[in-house]
Amino acid sequence: MSPDVFHSVVPAGLVVVDVDVGADRIVLMARPESDRSGCPLCGRPSSRVHSHYERRLSDLPWHGHVVELQLQVRRFRCREDDCPRKVFTERLGDTIRPKARRTRRLGASQCTIGLAVGGEAGSRLAHKLAMPVSGDTVLRLIRAADRTPIVPPRVIGIDDWAWRRGLRYGTIICDLERNQVIDPLPDRTADSVAAWLKGYPGVEIIARDRAGLYADGARRGAPGALQVADRWRLLNSLGETLRNVVGRHRKALVLAQEAIAKADLGRQADHEPTPASETTFDALRARRRRDRRDVYAEIRGLQTRGLTPSAIAPIIVGPPCNPPSSTRFATILCSGGRTAAMWESNFGKTSRRAASREAG
Repeated sequence: MSPDVFHSVVPAGLVVVDVDVGADRIVLMARPESDRSGCPLCGRPSSRVHSHYERRLSDLPWHGHVVELQLQVRRFRCREDDCPRKVFTERLGDTIRPKARRTRRLGASQCTIGLAVGGEAGSRLAHKLAMPVSGDTVLRLIRAADRTPIVPPRVIGIDDWAWRRGLRYGTIICDLERNQVIDPLPDRTADSVAAWLKGYPGVEIIARDRAGLYADGARRGAPGALQVADRWRLLNSLGETLRNVVGRHRKALVLAQEAIAKADLGRQADHEPTPASETTFDALRARRRRDRRDVYAEIRGLQTRGLTPSAIAPIIVGPPCNPPSSTRFATILCSGGRTAAMWESNFGKTSRRAASREAG
């Protein structure tokens, strides 16, 4: 394969002189295009070659093959008499850093994979993408990556989180205006929270849970900040309060339920006589059973007239009905199956018994 094919693949400033294509690896032998290089200390260019050496770097894959750059690099003598660096190695541009084992663009791709899925998972994914790297190296790339400076936060949220659930917990601090994690603290103590807040004097509002240690840390680290409870904490506290109140007045709720049932029965006259021994709840259950039986009979009647389930549902439920649920209910009764058979068994027999009583 001609080296000219790979001229656009290698980083700028390099010339491919030979290519070795293997089963799963492509080795590109290249050399610098320029005949001189600048001293990294004084900046004066020099063309006086001192010696040569070989560098091997990994680069981005090409058509599913691992790409390796084998470079013939030179050492130059500095021409500046006052420069303390007498011999230096030539610089190969921004893509190849000194002493690096991979190009900058390959390292950026591997770091992006690590940020997305983590160390070991990123290593497995990188191997699939022909960019082999170990999980530890992925983590080192993440730690060495350039980070954007943190904008001083104004509204923050403080909560605990698990380094290892049930064993070790830390503190996580988020910027609530930008929805970003600012910093995870290694422990869950007031001292660490106070020390962190002292480094950000612009914090005005702190949303926290009800833990006393976070309240203490916030008072010590940001005494002028307003401490509030977030929405989840408020709803959780409201739910706990309601459960406690309901638990203390359970008997009163039972009496209120019985009173409502009696009032409901009084407003709607029963068509069938209720036995004297029947309790209030039994009467309410019987009335609801009759209502369901009437709905069943009406659906069956509409089905015999040739109406589809989607047409039956608005008639049964009414115009402001919920089409998905009501249509599904009518479809079950009209199409047969276990649920329809149960309704037929429960209410079909009841309807026939009622008809026979009326005829007798």
